[in-house]
Amino acid sequence: MKYGLPFSHNRKTLAAHVWANHFCEGHEPRQQRTCKKSLQVRKAGKYRKCLKAMMTEQLEIPFFTDEPLPAAPAYGVADMFPLDNLIPEIIDPQNMSDSFDYVVSHLEYKHQREKHRPWKEKYIADLTERIGNGTFRLDPATVRTIHVTDGPKERDVQCPRVPDRIGVHAVMTVVERYTYPALIHNTAASIKGRGMHWLHHIIEDDIDADHENMSHYYQSDIEHYYDNINQLIMMAQTREYISDPVLLPITDGFITLMPEGLSKGLRSSQTLANLHLNGVDHAMCDVVSYHEIPDESQESGIGVAINGDGHIIVDGKIRRFHYYRYCDDIVFFAADKKTLWMLRDKLVWLLAELGLKIKNTEAVRPITEGLDYLGYVTYGLKKPNIYKGRMKWSYTRIRKRTKVKAARRLHKVRSRKRRQEIIGSFKGMLCHADGERLFNKLTNQRMAKFSELGLPSYTPKDGKKRFNCSTMQLGQIANRPIEILDVESEVQTKYGLRHLVKFHFIGEVTEYKFFTDSDEMKFQLNQMKERDLLPVETTIV
Repeated sequence: MKYGLPFSHNRKTLAAHVWANHFCEGHEPRQQRTCKKSLQVRKAGKYRKCLKAMMTEQLEIPFFTDEPLPAAPAYGVADMFPLDNLIPEIIDPQNMSDSFDYVVSHLEYKHQREKHRPWKEKYIADLTERIGNGTFRLDPATVRTIHVTDGPKERDVQCPRVPDRIGVHAVMTVVERYTYPALIHNTAASIKGRGMHWLHHIIEDDIDADHENMSHYYQSDIEHYYDNINQLIMMAQTREYISDPVLLPITDGFITLMPEGLSKGLRSSQTLANLHLNGVDHAMCDVVSYHEIPDESQESGIGVAINGDGHIIVDGKIRRFHYYRYCDDIVFFAADKKTLWMLRDKLVWLLAELGLKIKNTEAVRPITEGLDYLGYVTYGLKKPNIYKGRMKWSYTRIRKRTKVKAARRLHKVRSRKRRQEIIGSFKGMLCHADGERLFNKLTNQRMAKFSELGLPSYTPKDGKKRFNCSTMQLGQIANRPIEILDVESEVQTKYGLRHLVKFHFIGEVTEYKFFTDSDEMKFQLNQMKERDLLPVETTIV
């Protein structure tokens, strides 16, 4: 079995040396108090010593040493941290305008959107000044707390004013652009392009590629993750990535909005929660099993590198680690239960260093019993199936409660329009599972794919191209080399006429598009198209 690179972790509690290493003058620590959680960590000392001997003897992995925790990832990405002088990018007019459009367009009601749009220039001018001089803060008195129900879960979320939401979005858009490449590839929550379906298919592909080392799995969930995040540790981790003296007090305000933990519902909490477990993710990837696939880009060469998707590439081969995280839900695989229990103790120890603990719903099971994760139940097979010319060692079903809920709704509904909506939603879930027969049984319809219908392509009335690919904001593209593939001028949008540009990042094949209203950029794009110079490699500064 293959295991990752050696990992090192500090024996001391991270909070004990936060102030000496990371905090500047003016940040005084809170009074320390003894609590049950800290006592539990102390009582685990003798157990850790025994665990160290057992692990190092059987797995030959140096689990516990006195070296510091690598909060920023290795393999060359850490060279770019900490980041400085981010404020100019945050208050860039294009970034501020995009942030306003994003926040206002996602308001629930039409009258809310119409109310705020006339104030765009005033909001942007005020936020640009406050963020530029470092005085932008969230006032807890103006933040509403709303009780929401999300399925079986109930929680209180914080709802800032619309201008404050625009400012938080503008700040975190730039922060995410630089910090998210530091995350591992197999983490998916709150990351554009990485959703629950994306991670679900990653797990399926890995099981098919290396079923022997993924015959058993460990599944866990962190108890009250957002509520139990230590604000002091979170601020220290932020300083591992950012050193901008104007931006740090702003991000500290996001972290300390609540008396304890991180705010639920605040735009910044999604990014901070991912960064909080980044050190744990890299530590676990250093000890879990993995398999290798060829690097099709062939740009890594000899040595260790990391690409923009978080893939670790060693000597021209991508390492696919059998460790997966969706927010605070963690799953990893191994060839036997014994290895999983030892890796589980490793994970518990790492989380204890952050003041976190795992719920008592954790489990170690063979994959043949089914992995209930990300809305689906994935099973491993003892013998492979051949599906569309591909050898499959796994198959997927939707959760029973999802199936029962859909069946009951279809039985009760009388409206034809509502029935089609339920069928469409149900089909959207089944498209990511092996559910053709189930769909046919419940709906008496064939679950055909859109590409199989043979429908003619739609041509807009204005004759303009729309480019069938994902849209990206200019702020996500800035300072990254791209290749412009095609340009369509004067495309009608809800904000007026815009130029539409199709492109892809250098070294990647996935195509994207963006809209622009910059006179300078539109002039240059028109010249490229008129002179037949496309495709063109460039970088938007």
